[in-house]
Amino acid sequence: MNKKKLPYYTTIVNKGSGCLFQPSSSDYSYVLTAKHVLEDKNTIIRQILNDVNDVVQEELEIIGSPFVNNDVNKDAAIIKVKKVNNIESLLIDDSIEYNCEKYFLSGHPLSRQKDNYSFRDNKLEITQPKEYGYIEATLNKSALHHEVIGQSGGGIIKIEDSSFLLAGIQKKMSTDDEVESLGRIEFAPISFFDEIIKNNPDELSPLYPLYMKEFHFLLDDCFSLEVDEIDTDKIASARTTLRNKAYEITQSDITPIGIKELFKERLLINEKESFCLSHKVVWVSWLEFLVIMNLMKYEELNSNLLSEIFNSYRLKYTDADWTGMFRSDLLKTDYVGLKEDSTIVVNTRCAPKTNRHLLIPKGKMLDITQVYDKRGFRTDRGIDPYTSFNFVHLDFFKTKCIIEKLDEYQNLDEVSLIEKFKSEYNELFN
Repeated sequence: MNKKKLPYYTTIVNKGSGCLFQPSSSDYSYVLTAKHVLEDKNTIIRQILNDVNDVVQEELEIIGSPFVNNDVNKDAAIIKVKKVNNIESLLIDDSIEYNCEKYFLSGHPLSRQKDNYSFRDNKLEITQPKEYGYIEATLNKSALHHEVIGQSGGGIIKIEDSSFLLAGIQKKMSTDDEVESLGRIEFAPISFFDEIIKNNPDELSPLYPLYMKEFHFLLDDCFSLEVDEIDTDKIASARTTLRNKAYEITQSDITPIGIKELFKERLLINEKESFCLSHKVVWVSWLEFLVIMNLMKYEELNSNLLSEIFNSYRLKYTDADWTGMFRSDLLKTDYVGLKEDSTIVVNTRCAPKTNRHLLIPKGKMLDITQVYDKRGFRTDRGIDPYTSFNFVHLDFFKTKCIIEKLDEYQNLDEVSLIEKFKSEYNELFN
């Protein structure tokens, strides 16, 4: 993600700062900020630069009164504002990474607020936990108190390749300048804001994207089945039929947040990539996967079947390259519960560069003749993932089973299409 987008999520709140965030609501957005920057009458302004670097300033419409953390030791507040578009790329950082140089404090210091454009970001490194649950971080370049005033309430944002991640909200400098001038700050973790939401469930929505709440919001993203324009008509009926099946899944009690809470990091190839668990691509993958399971084996899906499915056909996601992960990440993942001949379905952030290795049957793993360290992965006793499991990329079900056989799907009605899908998928696993 591009650091130049940080101002889109950053606001001026009175004489301090705030961080825009889109919760699981289609009606409003949030500004997360520090409780101590609030006033009797609050004003929220966002400044951004347009394509020709002119300053665009807008005042956000506040909805109701701010919600604050009732604990006097927790400097956190949520302000509801009229919905702001295109801020969904900022997600919650579920696993704060210490001694990492990808974090930035984003805010509007008072020293710059006399200018038309006052945004500033400071690179920082998260260093240690503090009293009451606060977290201390060190600015990349030391700053004095007067240089940071106004950034209170600003977001502590981590930049990953695929998303922005919010770790918390700036509170204050760790000490006065007279004590030390090491550029240390303290910030409030996201848990402080979760507590506010928990105490106001009828008025506030959780801090996760709308699509985590219901698969319904992902229907238009699933089974895109991209083909050349000349083949658009040929693929249309197949795409519509699969999305109709996806719609049936949305009518069940299965939800993205339910799956996440059930399996947590076990959904990932590399459990250190927990920041991916709110990515849209992960849950589009799950919706497609559930449709495939429905067509192939489970006629009526519900949440009670998820563990059974997970122990036979396990969908896992990785931000890594498809073939590259076979030499590293697959040796570090969780296979507990999977039996001999189980199938690992994998999706990746970027599609494989070729379709040559989308399916790797058990015993055909790359570099299988080489000795490898078996201490990383976790399995049931006697199970070796390199020789016990089949690995298949999710794209196989779309590319090999449908797109490369497009002519076979062209003139089929919906009933025939469903039978065709079942035939293709069952042939893959039998």
